[in-house]
Amino acid sequence: MQIPEFSKEQSALLARFLAEQKDALSLAQTHGYLFAVICAPEPLDVHQWLEQVVPGCDGQMDEQVLFAFMALYQQISEHVFETGYSLPVSLQFNSAQQPYLDMQECQHWSQGFMLGAQGYIAKLLAAPQLASELKEALETAQQSLCFFILDSADIASIANQHGLTEGLLCQQQYEVMNEFAAGFAELIEAVAVNSQLYNDEGWG
Repeated sequence: MQIPEFSKEQSALLARFLAEQKDALSLAQTHGYLFAVICAPEPLDVHQWLEQVVPGCDGQMDEQVLFAFMALYQQISEHVFETGYSLPVSLQFNSAQQPYLDMQECQHWSQGFMLGAQGYIAKLLAAPQLASELKEALETAQQSLCFFILDSADIASIANQHGLTEGLLCQQQYEVMNEFAAGFAELIEAVAVNSQLYNDEGWG
């Protein structure tokens, strides 16, 4: 079945739907979560990831909503493997034309990413066969992509240590996150193969 391209209308539909569901992820968390799932050595099927996004739904939802989720999944997948992935959170500009980030959106993306990736990253990092340089690369990528989970006090402390404003630190981290996100699927593939936990048939 050909799934239509994910539209602004579908994005608004999902944002409304998720806001109305008990314990559901936000749309930004869903973006981060699906990115992690799509990059996984063993991707989840649709029912598994929908249950994480909307707990208790059992896949039962309006057809338009389901199609919107599928279109979002496909869009993220295409960006990851074909056109190049970039974070869905973009720099905004205030009335003085100064750039700023929507910190809640950044935090939510990182939270969703951690939810989707922490299980397989922990398994890969624990693999005895994993080369040290790949382990270090994966740990660095994880720390970067989860940066915005840090609370404001920790971010302020890091900014102070580096002589930066919090806003400038966050913008720098956002740019680094985009670089790690763009190559994350390739990194996971390399780590999974090197770990010897994974082959063409799945986890060993």
